[in-house]
Amino acid sequence: MATFETYVLVALFVLVTLVLAKLGTRFVNRLTQKLVLRGKLQSNLAEFAGSLIRGAIWVVTALLIAAEISVTLGLQGFVVDSISLFLSSNAGRIGVMLIMVIGGYVVLRILGIVFSEYRRHTKLAPMTVDLFQSVARYLVYAIIAVMLLTNLLVMAGLQTLAGTLVTLFAVFIGLVVSFAATGSIGNALSGLVVMSWRPYKDGDRVEVGGSVYGDVLEVDVMFTQIRTIKDEVVHVPNSQVLANKIVNFSKLTKVIVHQQITIGYDISRKLVEKLLLESAARTDNILTEPKPFVLIRNLDNNYVAYEINAYTSKPNQLVKTYSDLMKNIIDQFDRAGVEILSPQYVAIRKSTVVGSNRAKKRKQTLTEE
Repeated sequence: MATFETYVLVALFVLVTLVLAKLGTRFVNRLTQKLVLRGKLQSNLAEFAGSLIRGAIWVVTALLIAAEISVTLGLQGFVVDSISLFLSSNAGRIGVMLIMVIGGYVVLRILGIVFSEYRRHTKLAPMTVDLFQSVARYLVYAIIAVMLLTNLLVMAGLQTLAGTLVTLFAVFIGLVVSFAATGSIGNALSGLVVMSWRPYKDGDRVEVGGSVYGDVLEVDVMFTQIRTIKDEVVHVPNSQVLANKIVNFSKLTKVIVHQQITIGYDISRKLVEKLLLESAARTDNILTEPKPFVLIRNLDNNYVAYEINAYTSKPNQLVKTYSDLMKNIIDQFDRAGVEILSPQYVAIRKSTVVGSNRAKKRKQTLTEE
């Protein structure tokens, strides 16, 4: 039977063993730091090797303490037999658990490297990157913990409880993903996609969803700030940016400017095309090469739909170019005495003459042809 002195010696042994283990881990930390500073070992590899050595030190310490306590209490035979039976029955699962721990650690190190590189090349605030890194790290922790706990429950003969735990964890992850896809988290994830994909940068002239047109001021996690041509600052949620069409005019060398008009069948097609081409030629920012061209887009019961197409090398000034083109179209057709019809406008006249001035101009143009 163990005496009081024996217990005191065991306590001292445990204390000394823990102190030695602590000193050993500190020595490992200092050694790896010196190797990194001298350039003999990379920081990531040093952290990995140091973690393995520190873990091994604490495992050996725990085994030594357990062995000493077993010998003191006279349970070494029972403990050895129990451990042998346990290891022989669950050797495969223990190996799988060790692989899980090592694999999880490797995944965490890879995530650290990936986020470190991403932090250098992104416009996101460091605090935001750290937040996402923490979320990814805790997710890995949770997956490893559930897998280890599941294996422990199976080893204890509680297979049903282990299956229930896995099902609950899967449901929880599904709910989190569903919430993230529909809420503010989903918008933040869209912001990360936009900032990584970079369809535009600060200062680009863009059109988002066919409704917001202007210059990009800033792209952050939640919103894209755009200054419109009316000097309004619009905050477009990044989830809407990804869900709609994005046109970056600053990346284009030239674009087509087009405008459709409707003219009655009584007007010569050649005259309409001539007037449209003259309107394009009088418009600033319109290129002479490639040459403007006219398309017929529709033959309705009461009118013909013509479309003038011309190229411009200044896509940042599209609004002004369109406005100038439409002004010139109105002026040219007015001088020629040709009426631009509207499909929604119906009129009953006594004659085809709209006004004396316009009729004279139309008659003069036809005579010249």
